[in-house]
Amino acid sequence: MTPDVNVLVASFRPDHPHHPVARAWLDDAVLQAANGRASLMLLGIVVTGFLRITTHPKIFKETDSLQHVTDFVDSLLSCPSVQFQTQGATWPNLRQVCLTQQVSGNLVTDAWIAATVMQSGETLCTFDRDFSRLLPSAQLLLLKP
Repeated sequence: MTPDVNVLVASFRPDHPHHPVARAWLDDAVLQAANGRASLMLLGIVVTGFLRITTHPKIFKETDSLQHVTDFVDSLLSCPSVQFQTQGATWPNLRQVCLTQQVSGNLVTDAWIAATVMQSGETLCTFDRDFSRLLPSAQLLLLKP
């Protein structure tokens, strides 16, 4: 499994409206990974987005400290079988998703995430319904708020 930015943000911030759903999913995903029943992969671009959003004063009135945010990521990565993937989609895969789905603007980052998920064989967990046009249903878990 691979969480999207919105799942990490919601699971991290108790004041987020989707916190209970996201935190329950993340806790279960970590447990599944620790028990060897599933993998949990954090994509570099997702972690970057998570850091950007949780520390941005225009998004949250009370931002989180960079130390607190990085500690959260470190705590996830310290769990057995949780991996950090710094590399992502190859250019041919990203190009194919972009051209096939005619993505532009804000969807380009989502296309990169989708191409990386397809390439890795993982499943993306997200609240973002845009991924339903970018990923096969077998590689997508849409959480309901």
